[in-house]
Amino acid sequence: MSLKLRRSAIGILALTLLTLGACGAGQKPPELAQNQAKPSTTTASATATSSSASTTTATPVKSDASKPPIDQNIVRDGKIAQLVARILEQYHYNQTPFDNEMSQRMLKGYMDALDYSHLIFLQTDYDEFVAQYGNELDKYTVRADASPAFVIYQRFLQRLDQRVALVDKLLKEKYDFTGTDRFQPNREKSPFPKDDAEAEQLWRSRIKFELLQGRLANEKPDETIKKISRRYHNMRKYTLEMDENDVLMTYLNGLAHSYDPHTDYMTPEDAENFNINAIKLSLTGIGAVLRSEEGYAKIAELVPGGPADLSKKLKANDRIIGVAQGDGDFVDVVDMKLNKVVDLIRGKRGTKVRLLVIPAGQTDSSVRKEVVLIRDEIKLTKQLAHAQIIEHRLPNGSIARVGVINLPQFYDKTVPDVSRLIERLKKENVVGIVLDLRRNGGGLLDQAIDLTGLLIRTGPVVQVRASNGQITTLRDDDSRQLYTGPLVVLVGHLSASASEIVAGALQDYNRALIVGDSSTHGKGTVQTLLPLERWVGFGFSGDPGNLKLTVQKFYRIAGGSTQKMGVIPDIQLPSLLDYMELGERTLPNCLPYDVVNKVSYDNYNLTAPYLPELLKRSNARVEQSRDFAYVKQDIEVLKKRLADKSLSLNEELRKKEKADIDTQNKARKQERAHRTTPRDKAYELTLSDIEKNKPLAELTTTAAAAAAEKEKEKDKDKDADKDSDGTLDDDPTIDPQLDETLNILVDYASLLTEKNALANKGE
Repeated sequence: MSLKLRRSAIGILALTLLTLGACGAGQKPPELAQNQAKPSTTTASATATSSSASTTTATPVKSDASKPPIDQNIVRDGKIAQLVARILEQYHYNQTPFDNEMSQRMLKGYMDALDYSHLIFLQTDYDEFVAQYGNELDKYTVRADASPAFVIYQRFLQRLDQRVALVDKLLKEKYDFTGTDRFQPNREKSPFPKDDAEAEQLWRSRIKFELLQGRLANEKPDETIKKISRRYHNMRKYTLEMDENDVLMTYLNGLAHSYDPHTDYMTPEDAENFNINAIKLSLTGIGAVLRSEEGYAKIAELVPGGPADLSKKLKANDRIIGVAQGDGDFVDVVDMKLNKVVDLIRGKRGTKVRLLVIPAGQTDSSVRKEVVLIRDEIKLTKQLAHAQIIEHRLPNGSIARVGVINLPQFYDKTVPDVSRLIERLKKENVVGIVLDLRRNGGGLLDQAIDLTGLLIRTGPVVQVRASNGQITTLRDDDSRQLYTGPLVVLVGHLSASASEIVAGALQDYNRALIVGDSSTHGKGTVQTLLPLERWVGFGFSGDPGNLKLTVQKFYRIAGGSTQKMGVIPDIQLPSLLDYMELGERTLPNCLPYDVVNKVSYDNYNLTAPYLPELLKRSNARVEQSRDFAYVKQDIEVLKKRLADKSLSLNEELRKKEKADIDTQNKARKQERAHRTTPRDKAYELTLSDIEKNKPLAELTTTAAAAAAEKEKEKDKDKDADKDSDGTLDDDPTIDPQLDETLNILVDYASLLTEKNALANKGE
């Protein structure tokens, strides 16, 4: 069913483009600055209840659940749903009609959002709603009727009450932990239980699983029972706290995510916390970026320079299951709303917060570690570009001085800052430079283009395609090339958007070697933030919220999109991240990879001639590397876990599995401690150091900083790094990818020097 949108007075010019990043990408055109939407001053309570007296009535939705029905503002909710659908049809990049197929996607997306583990609804519920609404949600929406959202929500509450009562019953039963039973905690892709009997059996296995987790964590049985009971009663409490706006947002995101995973509807309250809940999810005090996934608060990224980043004890995909203030007891945060988890982690500067986390890649949720952090202000200087000068030891014992520029994000002064770092590295006579973008999730597009321009003479950098097929080529027109020497760009699965544009362009120009994981993130779409109040017209009271809308795609100058496929490195190094569920391709309904015509650009031919020899040498080193051997061992462990995500409910078997990992980790630490080859000496170089013109001898060495940090850690967090947590080896001081990248760069520089020497001789 096609929807026609009446343009408001502001029209499409009201769109405000977001900055480039893993969650949103694009530029803010100067001509739109005066048309940006003003911040809404409507309070949350007023927004949820205010309406036009002449058109709106409050009608309760019938339900036999224990919660009183939500007072649904029928006309208001219907108008918002209708408006969102119209905009999606006409202005989303795909311009897909909101038809029966999208209606079915929306229904499934909504029910999955309410019941992500497929443990609350029954299959009969799903079948009933498919029959009732599967081909009808588009028709409900076109006539401005959002009532299906509340009917389905009330059924969810009814089932949730039944499940919580079942948990109370099951916690009184006795369980045997010696058999061959197994349980799969992640049921996101599993069907709903077909009936009450199957639901009870699933929940019995789940409760047995959670009781075993407590035994493996050495909890007292009574404490575990109380914690499990409290968890599900809290889950019910948080669900009951959902108001009309929360239900509508979940419902409309079922529609928005049917178009692509980066398009979102936000209520006015959610829009007010956009920096926490949508783009950055920054947690005041520790500097982490969270997202809610499968009932867990999962770390999406670490803000450079924040306490979480500096601790070296947290990483992307760690799942937070408990939060404690100071030396107090842990509060269980499984199935807790993300904003409530944020509130628990926030706190005054200088205070202690303890996190209980399940490490990334760990399918056994009884494996957890405690991380102690001291809340602090996130120092902006730590998020800026910075560098290292590394005295890299070669196999023959000689030393090669190499520069490494670490760029955490593309901010407004990226280009002048990186320029200063490059100038200093050149003065230090480095043989080449590594641009490390492994943790760069994106940022400002103009800075990405200009940074590329520092490394090429002039030319196109990226193509941008709109939904109407119009393609714009964004160029670097500054003929200045600041650095012409050997260059390697180090990337990973967390490199997204702007960082992918830089890496892709330098690869297309044959200007730099790209090294790293099997691919980058694959975020090649542009989002724009649309305040819906600009579109509702007269007769609508209150703030209808915002829509984050995908409107464009990025393409490399060679023609291929960065979407989904990302950038494939010239030299790929073993990485555990290659086997985790990371990247755009893992997200449902992500836009496809496709190709447009290439544009004309220079081929510098600086990498292709040397790639076969560099690959040969690198592969030989990787095969001989003990650290890469450990990475490969961990990959095999992870592959087995992912091949069978079910876990044994046999206590002794699980204890043995944890003990085996602990033994392996201890053996690795002993082997590393007895190595005779000294580590490379690295000097930290900040923009402040350059400003003060500090000589190399006065720069802080990485080794000295690590030693000082280790000394500080002696008197605190003594129990946080036990070997008995059963996690895969994860020594933050060991970085085999960077070590091998330095080897590749030195080889590359040597081959270029040999070529130049031959050219000078006229051979």
